[in-house]
Amino acid sequence: MFLEVKHLTKSFGDTHVLKGIDFGLEKGQVLSIIGSSGSGKTTLLRCINALETADGGEIFVGGNKIFDAAEHFSAQNKKKSRNIVNFGFVFQSFNLFPQYTALENVTLAPALKAREICKRDRLPKAEYKRMLSEIEQKAIDLLGKVGLAEKRDAYPCQLSGGQQQRVSIARALALSPDVLCFDEPTSALDPEITGEVLKIIKELAAEDMTMIIVTHEMAFAKDVSDKIIFMDGGVISAEGTPDALFSQTENRRLHAFLSSFYRT
Repeated sequence: MFLEVKHLTKSFGDTHVLKGIDFGLEKGQVLSIIGSSGSGKTTLLRCINALETADGGEIFVGGNKIFDAAEHFSAQNKKKSRNIVNFGFVFQSFNLFPQYTALENVTLAPALKAREICKRDRLPKAEYKRMLSEIEQKAIDLLGKVGLAEKRDAYPCQLSGGQQQRVSIARALALSPDVLCFDEPTSALDPEITGEVLKIIKELAAEDMTMIIVTHEMAFAKDVSDKIIFMDGGVISAEGTPDALFSQTENRRLHAFLSSFYRT
């Protein structure tokens, strides 16, 4: 398995949000996580991305242990975790910096990383400028990839919701992540422009990008995923291929959840 999550737990006070999550994902596969609000989907995604610190469990990527709750997250382990693997995260509310253009939003993180590398390794200014030039060209290419080449100098306030979300996808791709994660990427969008973002995600799936998607778009999850997880009450209640999961009737909670999407 390329990505392995073992026995992940997370509590907020007395509320146990994740109660021992285990799953694996092969490189190039797409995993969708579905479930009712409050089932732990977003918390799981944030723990995988180290946006939240899990209380227990382990995470492996490419055979390397990048997270171990038993080690109490020392500063050294945090640094190691960031260096071994790179997760990209696309937020449901875009989270673009309003004072920066689309191009600047995409180049910001790689530029900061380049500056840290040059400072650490005492590289000359000429090397830093070369790196910045490569970063800018990659950002331009990524904006073209998501259909926004002509919007490179536009500010977020000048973009539609669908365009802002596509910029955020380009921003997440700018650091060449091993795993790209989406937290309900269409929930803040009008139905008419949801298709713009889903089309980009499908294209990334066709390029064998390893992805984890928290979504309420059932038809999309069925179409794009290699594997689907249904979460309920902080545990994985069911998992399998889309065909197997969507045809399952013996799991009453899953059946009730899916039925709520297909009622006429």
